[in-house]
Amino acid sequence: MQGVFLYGGCVIRDAYEKIRDIASLTGYVSRQSLISATTPATSLLPEVKLASPFQNRAANGDIKSSLIPLMRKAAPHTDLFVLDFHVERLGVLKLPDGSFITSSNEIADSGVLNHLNRPPGKVFLGTNRHSDFWTHAARRFYARLEFMGIQDKVLIVDAPWATHTTDGTELGPFAGRPLREVSDNISSLTQKLADYGLKVVTMPREFSVAPTNHKWGLSPFHFGEPAMEWVSNQMIRALK
Repeated sequence: MQGVFLYGGCVIRDAYEKIRDIASLTGYVSRQSLISATTPATSLLPEVKLASPFQNRAANGDIKSSLIPLMRKAAPHTDLFVLDFHVERLGVLKLPDGSFITSSNEIADSGVLNHLNRPPGKVFLGTNRHSDFWTHAARRFYARLEFMGIQDKVLIVDAPWATHTTDGTELGPFAGRPLREVSDNISSLTQKLADYGLKVVTMPREFSVAPTNHKWGLSPFHFGEPAMEWVSNQMIRALK
C-alpha cells in the first residue's frame, strides 16, 4: 500500500478519508504555519496540556517546529506529501526570543503565553511583514525538500474559500476581512511554492461552497462532497 503524509487542514484530511483504502497515512501535521515550521523551535514555552489529544499534538508540534523532522522520518515510506495552507489565515506570533508560533486557538486557550515576560507580536496574514516572513519560510522549506529528495512527491492543494452556503446565503467576513481577500492572500502564498516548481492544483470555484450541515461546522473552508471528491481524485492521480 502506498503512503500519504498530510500537512494542512480539514480540506486535505477529509479528502484523504476517501482514499484510505488504497493509501496509508504516514503522518499528519496541522495548525502549524510554515513560518513556525521552518524556524527554530522556541524554548520559552512549556508543554501544552489541553483536554483533546489532537489539540495537544497540534499545539506542541507547533511549539517544537515539528514539521520537517516528521517529514524526514516519514519520507522512506511516503509516496505523496499533500499540503494546504489554510492555517495561514491565523497569522503568527513572534516571541521575545525571535522564534515564531502559530496564532491558533489551541495556543491561546492553553495559557502557555502567560509564561512570556512580554506579550508576543502578532503578524497578520496579508501584511508585508507576513509576506516577507513567509517568502523566507518557503525558500527554507523548498531547500529542505530538495535535501530530502522529495520535492517531486509534493502536491499542494489551493482551494479558494466559499463565499456562500449551499442554500445561497452569503457568508460574513473572516476576522473583519472579506473572504475573497483572505482566500487570495493564501493563494498568493501558495504561488511562492509553485514558483519553485512544486506541483499545485487549484480547486475550481464551483466546488467552493459551504454546506450548512458540515460535520465541522459552517466555515468558508469547510466544503461539501463534490469538493472532497475533486481533492481526493487529485491525490489518486498524483499517486499513479
